[in-house]
Amino acid sequence: MNQTIDEKSDAVPFTARLIAHYRAEETRRKAPLISDPYAKGLAGDLSSYFKKHKRTKSTGDYAIVRTYYIDDKVLKPWCENHKRSQIVMLGAGLDARAYRFAPLGEGEHTVFEVDFEVVNRYKEENLKKEKPLCKLVRLSTDLSNPQWIYDLQEKGYSRKIPTLWILEGVAYYLERDTLVSVLMNASKNCVMGSRIIADICVPGLTQAVFGPFMAHFKWGLNKEDVAEFFRKSGWTVTSSYADDHDQGRDVGQRGLIFVRGYADPTKLELDSPPVEAPPEVLKITDSELQEFASTFLEEITPTILSVVDTYQKSPDKGLATYHDFVGEIKSSVLKIVQGFTSILSVGHISSRLLKDPFTAKLETPEEEEAHIVGYLKAVLYLAYCGIMGIEGEVFNKTKLKKDSQKVQSIADIPPLIQTIQEEIR
Repeated sequence: MNQTIDEKSDAVPFTARLIAHYRAEETRRKAPLISDPYAKGLAGDLSSYFKKHKRTKSTGDYAIVRTYYIDDKVLKPWCENHKRSQIVMLGAGLDARAYRFAPLGEGEHTVFEVDFEVVNRYKEENLKKEKPLCKLVRLSTDLSNPQWIYDLQEKGYSRKIPTLWILEGVAYYLERDTLVSVLMNASKNCVMGSRIIADICVPGLTQAVFGPFMAHFKWGLNKEDVAEFFRKSGWTVTSSYADDHDQGRDVGQRGLIFVRGYADPTKLELDSPPVEAPPEVLKITDSELQEFASTFLEEITPTILSVVDTYQKSPDKGLATYHDFVGEIKSSVLKIVQGFTSILSVGHISSRLLKDPFTAKLETPEEEEAHIVGYLKAVLYLAYCGIMGIEGEVFNKTKLKKDSQKVQSIADIPPLIQTIQEEIR
């Protein structure tokens, strides 16, 4: 059945056709910033619309510069640095990167396009004869419903594969609280190393209730407030005005902002509403990881006991032995950490696992011992979770975690090892 996106009944989705039109026009230029051979077909016949809205026909510089920036400065290096990854496009619209962007055809990449059903139906109808360069999955949903993240997982999204989240031209169409929820859900459900690219507008543009785009803008942020807003939502970001990347085009005067960063759920506000994962995703099923964690625990136990013994006899020598130990296990710890579904899950085991132990500032003997005890506990708990095949959220409810406060001194470490060994038998 023929699908369409109507200007009157599908006001916001209709803007996706306008963006496709701008990409088609750009493709026709002698030296285009981007080339999208699918854009013309996706835009469809807009002649009657442009007869009524003549100014709108040639106001696409910002959309083109934004697409160019994402392609050249973000997505291209991402694909080059990841042989296997996921690219989640929230509010994907009529984007055709999965078909046109060559780097996606190299390596093993999966593109997830998330948008309203009307958009996805229209897109599938228009591209049904085309073959994407990589694995492509579409999810029809409303981002205002937090269930979208679980629907995404059911579609094959993995919390263990590095993910690039692209929010291109979507943030200001969502209510502010909805965007916070979306960002939190994304941050809490992706592996370390995952990144984000988004664009937002300044508050002044939300007052411009005209045109096909700004008439639907719901909120904005001043540039100086961007980092804090994203930090509270689980992301560490930097931002720059679109003007700084304009490629000689007219992209407005300090009205739109590009935001880039990485997932950092440890920075979430403590009073943020919890976004609990369904019980079925709280289990590590990788037997190879469990075997590795078991071998890891077996190998580090004698060394940890040696660190304890040396420290009790001579704190200075013990600290040096501890540092040697930390350096030796760094890569193994990272391997186990990467087996968990998200860094937030690892944070439930111990936030120490997300920090570099060599950067700790230790000014007193008490601080020194507390640091060593804390990190040794964290490593032992990490190995335990890996062996038992449980995520940090589950470990948080175990007796072992509840008794962790009893392990306060270096002398408490050997009994802890014994307890863990008894637990895993």
